[in-house]
Amino acid sequence: MRRRTSRRLAWAALLLLLAGLVLPPLVNVNRYRARVTGAIGRALGRDVTVSRIQLKLLPRPGLVLNNFVVADAPGYSAEPMLRADTVTAYIRLASLWRGRMEIGTLDLDAPSLNLVRRADGHWNMEELLERASQASPVPTAEARRGPRPRFPYVEASAGRVNFKLGEAKKPFAFTDADFALWVDSESSWGVRMVARPVRTDVNISDTGTLKLDGQFQRAANLRDTVVALRVNYNSGPLGQLTKLIYARDRGWRGTVSASAVLAGSPAKLGITFDAQVDDFRRYDIASGVALRLRTHCTGTYSSDGDALYDVNCESPIGAGTVRVKGDAQGWGAGGYELGIAGEHIPAERVVAFARHAKKDLPPDLTATGEVEGVFSVRDSPGMTPQWAGGGQATSLALHSDVLKQDLQLGEIQFDIPEVKPPAAKRKRAQPAPKPAAAPPAFQLVLKPFAVPLGAASPATATGEFDHASYRLHVAGPAELTRLLNVAQAVGIGTPGVGLAGSAQLDLDVAGTWTGFAPPVPSGKIQIKTATAELQGVSEPLLVDSAAVSLEDQMAKVTAFSAGFTKGGQLGGSAAFPVHCTGPENCILQFDVRAEDVSLARLNQLLNPAFGQPWYHLLPIARWHEDILLKLRAQGRFSVPRLELGPTTATNVNGSLELSSGKLRIHELRADLLGGHQDGSWLADFTVSPSRFMGNGTVSKIAMAQLGSLMHDNWATGAVDADFSLTMSGLTTAKLRVTAGGAADFTWNNGVLRHVSLDGHGTPVAFSRFAGKVSLQDGTFTLTDGKMQSARAIYAVKGTALYDRSLKIEMERSGGPSYVVSGTLDQPTVKPVTTTSAEVALR
Repeated sequence: MRRRTSRRLAWAALLLLLAGLVLPPLVNVNRYRARVTGAIGRALGRDVTVSRIQLKLLPRPGLVLNNFVVADAPGYSAEPMLRADTVTAYIRLASLWRGRMEIGTLDLDAPSLNLVRRADGHWNMEELLERASQASPVPTAEARRGPRPRFPYVEASAGRVNFKLGEAKKPFAFTDADFALWVDSESSWGVRMVARPVRTDVNISDTGTLKLDGQFQRAANLRDTVVALRVNYNSGPLGQLTKLIYARDRGWRGTVSASAVLAGSPAKLGITFDAQVDDFRRYDIASGVALRLRTHCTGTYSSDGDALYDVNCESPIGAGTVRVKGDAQGWGAGGYELGIAGEHIPAERVVAFARHAKKDLPPDLTATGEVEGVFSVRDSPGMTPQWAGGGQATSLALHSDVLKQDLQLGEIQFDIPEVKPPAAKRKRAQPAPKPAAAPPAFQLVLKPFAVPLGAASPATATGEFDHASYRLHVAGPAELTRLLNVAQAVGIGTPGVGLAGSAQLDLDVAGTWTGFAPPVPSGKIQIKTATAELQGVSEPLLVDSAAVSLEDQMAKVTAFSAGFTKGGQLGGSAAFPVHCTGPENCILQFDVRAEDVSLARLNQLLNPAFGQPWYHLLPIARWHEDILLKLRAQGRFSVPRLELGPTTATNVNGSLELSSGKLRIHELRADLLGGHQDGSWLADFTVSPSRFMGNGTVSKIAMAQLGSLMHDNWATGAVDADFSLTMSGLTTAKLRVTAGGAADFTWNNGVLRHVSLDGHGTPVAFSRFAGKVSLQDGTFTLTDGKMQSARAIYAVKGTALYDRSLKIEMERSGGPSYVVSGTLDQPTVKPVTTTSAEVALR
């Protein structure tokens, strides 16, 4: 028996399944399309069109409406108010037993809704909401409906909500919107929505999720409709949220969450709002301690004039609080009046906010003290907002390892000055002056306060802040080390130079709030008796005096006079960036004159082999051992006397360029060995061993002076030459072994004192001796030599070594030839009787 019943049920289920698959296409319900769209249109008060209606039996019976379009009301928009490719009306099975067909669920697949606001402030949804609030249908979940119609459960998935002002569609929208509407009870409706806010004119990856749920009750008009709504916004990245609002990422990071509760009617709607930003920071600041910003607001909204009143916002800041109270008309567009008060705000929390908002502040920067203030602002249409109020910071002190010792600032007072209208002037018969720039709507002034900068008396500071920019002014005495430490502590870039000594300041620090622009210092510093630690230099520089002007992010040093502790005086001018992110992107420009200098002294100052300096004005973290491999510098130099070991060059000057470990000296001119040198040199410190390359010309070099350097007066006359030379290494021995090069020379009116060709001891004299000489592996090779004496012309070639040994061949056409061998100071001359052909073959 059971087996028969199971078979019957199985056959019944199979027949129903076949019916569900086969019958819907055979049943023509499309002829009821006008009746269905008319009924929906009358309910909505809008024209409704559907391209096709189909019957659906599985998984539950219903009607499928294709290309469902609800037109907007005249005067709002030419576009449809609602569009959906597919709308499914699911039928309540229980209603079929009673001979009536009721829609239990109305399912919209990926609908697109346009919310339009007219110029008079009315929305296209107002009439629909009023119809819904005035209707009295049976609740959606009610089992028996009686004579009244039952409102279906309306739901939408993957929808989109667009916003328009008149015919102009705004870039803001909600996507991935899931929506539900139902009758909750005899007098209230329920609504629920989950969506993601987007902006269509920019690429936004994630803006968080907006959730709304609540109820609204029936009323005679929308103004009196009682609503109770809860709105939550979660997991919104602050950077993407600013991109949503401003169409660009403003550079802030954090996670935003907010919630709001709306209770009452549009005529008097109570609003409670809470917002929170976790891990607030600037995009390029990675802070180890997360910062949380919070606020809690209450207020009342009235649809009469779009007014907000009894607004009260509180934001806890440590043990203190910032409160904002006031009223606004037209959401602020019609005027507002606000009071702002800060009470017992810890200065440490203000500094913590600054560390997350401003780059280059020390991570350990903290503060003690409190900040308080009371302000008010009033705005009326067509008028400039009027600000008033003031406050003070008390017992203020800054702490950081950079400061070495705390910066005690004490009390700082600030206020908003009263803006007075300009006094009327008597009219004169002259051209009208250009109108003065209008004062900013908001300006906060710091009254003069003392800033101890290590001098016997403190400097004095003042400040001005407005909505777009800020400016601080500091004037007075300062100790330079303390000044640099304070500048670092407050995030003002300082050059990689250590300074100690006294100075007189007259400085401004200004900047803008937007764009994360660094503060720009400007003004003058007069330095007196200071000690400077230069990167890459092994001794301190003692500055007698210097005038420094700051302009366009550059420090320009004019008329400085200084010297190193163990000798070497400098003077001239220089310019360098105020703040460098690294030595490789700083360019030092200079025009320097040095007193007597020697290569040995320069080696002591600049050669890394001599180790780090014994003094430390710069923090270890800012010292760069490889500074010469990164520093970039360019400028001119002049030296009256430059000692080159056993000889001295005078009137030395040229142009120097140092870039990424390569030193180039252009137009190097000097008086040397009774003559003159003009050339260019390149030193490459990026390879090991270091390489040196030079080329240029020498003129009128006195061979007698060259001989004295060799401790042997073996020649006289003057030499002109074009030369090129390469060497490697940092020691004299290495340079000597690796030296190589070539020169084309002309030697005029010379005498070889140790060489005699006639056997009577008369030195060789010549009017002109020209040729080519090359140096390779310690050997000088002479080629193409031509010596012209009073009696004969000789073709000269041969070699000479560092040990002064030589082998020189002097061939005379039609006369005797000679071979000079031995050493430079004791040469041996032998005549050669071979033919010219044999000499040429030799």
